[in-house]
Amino acid sequence: MNYINKHEAVEIIKSTKGKFLSVKFIKKNGDKRTLVGRNGVRSYLKGGELKYSPEERGYIVLWCNKAKNYRMVNTNTITELNVNKQKYLVK
Repeated sequence: MNYINKHEAVEIIKSTKGKFLSVKFIKKNGDKRTLVGRNGVRSYLKGGELKYSPEERGYIVLWCNKAKNYRMVNTNTITELNVNKQKYLVK
């Protein structure tokens, strides 16, 4: 089990380059959620752009495999990360 900080978690997520990962985080309403998905998915975009930069607001955009939709994950509330059979606890 590896312990990392929030900045390292974001860098690990960005470095996956489209490989599947699992992220546990706390939603805005306080519920705990596990998202299995990947980043870098472009095939489901419908045009248009966001009016803000998610990274500037502390979010990362991931494709949720279960919901088949894009999700925003607050990088400040990530508690656990599973990438390439490695488990990371975020402190």
